[in-house]
Amino acid sequence: MNWLSGLRTAWQAYKTRRKMDRQFGRREDPFGYGSAPYEKARLEAMEAALPARLESALECGCAEGHFTARLAARAGRVTSVDISSIALARAKSRAPQARYEEGDLLTWAPGEDGPYDAVVLGDVLYYLDRPGVAAEFDAFFGRAASWLRPRGRLILAHGFAGPKEEAHRRSFRERFEAAGLRLVSETTLDSERGGVRCLLSVLEL
Repeated sequence: MNWLSGLRTAWQAYKTRRKMDRQFGRREDPFGYGSAPYEKARLEAMEAALPARLESALECGCAEGHFTARLAARAGRVTSVDISSIALARAKSRAPQARYEEGDLLTWAPGEDGPYDAVVLGDVLYYLDRPGVAAEFDAFFGRAASWLRPRGRLILAHGFAGPKEEAHRRSFRERFEAAGLRLVSETTLDSERGGVRCLLSVLEL
């Protein structure tokens, strides 16, 4: 990463961190992960998509740890990453057995605990998809694919409202396919929240 790329990603990370800290600073569970039927259905579907054999898992954008707790009950080792220190503090209380890192996914890289049997990206990619960091976002797909073990599973779950947003969410899956992953399944969940539904895509290395 050259200095210009580093400057772009640092500025975008600052803006995203500030936005997320404002959201989580207002109140606990601002997105209703623990209370909204739509979110509960989304988390249940993500859990059902996990591989049967799960020694290690990476959660990208863990927020306050609602899905982390589910992962930790299934996997021997869980690493969870988020850009908001406020959200991470709550996640640590909810699922203390997981390992947490504060970081920006456009620059973060796993340490010695990778690669993983599962990598989970739930409602996070559209926060990274910004014009100022387009090249870095494009590079992310190959980097994230490399975090999987052979036959490891990638789980994508992103909300959309309308055909245009749905096509945009499908493009995330297509870019992972271009990075060498194979589509296993893709489903639009029945649950809805204010016109928003969830596209769940499962891919393997």
